[in-house]
Amino acid sequence: MAGAAPQEHTGRGGKKPLDAELNLVPFIDLLSCCISFLLITAVWTQIAGLQVASSGGPPEPQTKQESTIEVRLLLNDKGYQLLMAGASIEIPKVNGGFDRRMLAEKLKTLKTSLPDQNAITVQPEDTVAYADLVETVDTAMGEQLRNVTVAPAN
Repeated sequence: MAGAAPQEHTGRGGKKPLDAELNLVPFIDLLSCCISFLLITAVWTQIAGLQVASSGGPPEPQTKQESTIEVRLLLNDKGYQLLMAGASIEIPKVNGGFDRRMLAEKLKTLKTSLPDQNAITVQPEDTVAYADLVETVDTAMGEQLRNVTVAPAN
């Protein structure tokens, strides 16, 4: 019986007994650390979820309310292009970088004119850096546009 009480040396043949005690305390410590780590980090999967459309097709249509419009924000080498309700607003780059301050102002005026507007689709071109995309999404979410969808540029 492995793991049972140690047996005395019988003295026959000079062999040591094969039964040994296993110390399970380190294993239990490791298991409890893993379980607590998984429980703590499980919440992070629920925080700040971002919808991303597959590159195989257009983004899924969103449910539209009467007081909202479809808003698309294109990112390219020239800067931002805000498309909404048939209108286009160009926000050129400043000093080689995207003008996030001007974008925040335009999104703020959009939000004040349409307070129920929560959705925006960000469409970066392939040449746009990932850091610029993340900062643009953060800017949009900072202006209370919580339903941000990232889709490939057409």
